[in-house]
Amino acid sequence: MKKILTLQDITSSSWGERFHEAFGANLKSVFLHGNCLYEGFDALHESWQVSLILESDKPSELQNAHAIAREMSKDNLKFGYFFTEDFLRSKSNIYPLEFLHISQKNVPLFGNAPLAGFVPNADALQAECKRELENRKLQLLREFSRIQAGISPMDFFIEAYEEIYPILYGIAYLQTKGYPQNRAEIAQAFPAFEIQEPALDYKQNVERADQFFASLDQLIQSL
Repeated sequence: MKKILTLQDITSSSWGERFHEAFGANLKSVFLHGNCLYEGFDALHESWQVSLILESDKPSELQNAHAIAREMSKDNLKFGYFFTEDFLRSKSNIYPLEFLHISQKNVPLFGNAPLAGFVPNADALQAECKRELENRKLQLLREFSRIQAGISPMDFFIEAYEEIYPILYGIAYLQTKGYPQNRAEIAQAFPAFEIQEPALDYKQNVERADQFFASLDQLIQSL
């Protein structure tokens, strides 16, 4: 079966109704979100992420997911998350960054758009952005240690930017009260994290890494 490679192919397909048939009255909404809606997504090598909002998330209500997941993989789709309406209502101050991304970047396949009109609590969003940057720093320092022992400088810098950019969207929102439309806006707002090709010289890459982590520390301290 031919993979689904474009957004238009998905939205014009029967997948919305197929999800409704599989989950019945328990299903409230089905939508695309995540990396598949951002620049850089490669449908030839990555899958479209589909998440659901359900009345109940009991495993007994999700049994049909097993069969439909096999069919989804043939069309280049994968399950993301199974939310309930109660979870989305009650966890907005725990996951404000994730909910911001979902509310701003989604494509409904069935039912209403998720988290319509969502406005994150500024203090909660700032705290999560700071915490996530601190966590990413720990992970990226570990990855830096693997240069020449499993990964290349290019691998490291690509991962560094990919890990940081989703958080920068949240920080930009805090600063402007608007969600960035693309990565060019992020690069303009945070020039220290603009994506660049790694240098050929090992010493230069180490110096660039020093600059990257110094900028990361400065950003963390600003929150």
